[in-house]
Amino acid sequence: MAYVPKPNTGTLWPNQYKKADNHPDIRGDLLIERGLLKLLMEKHTTPEGMVKVAIAGWHGNTKGQETVYLVASEPYVPKPKAAEPAPQPEDDQDVPF
Repeated sequence: MAYVPKPNTGTLWPNQYKKADNHPDIRGDLLIERGLLKLLMEKHTTPEGMVKVAIAGWHGNTKGQETVYLVASEPYVPKPKAAEPAPQPEDDQDVPF
C-alpha cells in the first residue's frame, strides 16, 4: 500500500544531491489542502500580495535518516481584547451617613 500523507503536512529530508554550498541542506514537500490554501489567500494576504502560512516542525528519524516533519496551518491572529466596562458611579443610598 502506497504512503498517503496527511493533509497540510510535509517532510524535509537531507539533500542527497548537494554538490555546492549554495544548494539546500534539506529538501522536501509540503502538501496543503485546497480549502486551507483558499482560506489563507482570502484571510492572510499581505498588502504586498504575499500569503502568510504558519509552519511548525518536529525533528524525527525515518529509516535511519534525520528528518523534519512539517505541519502547515492558518497563522495565529490574537483576538482583540474586550474593552473593560466603564466604572459605575457609586450609589450613595448604601452609605450610612
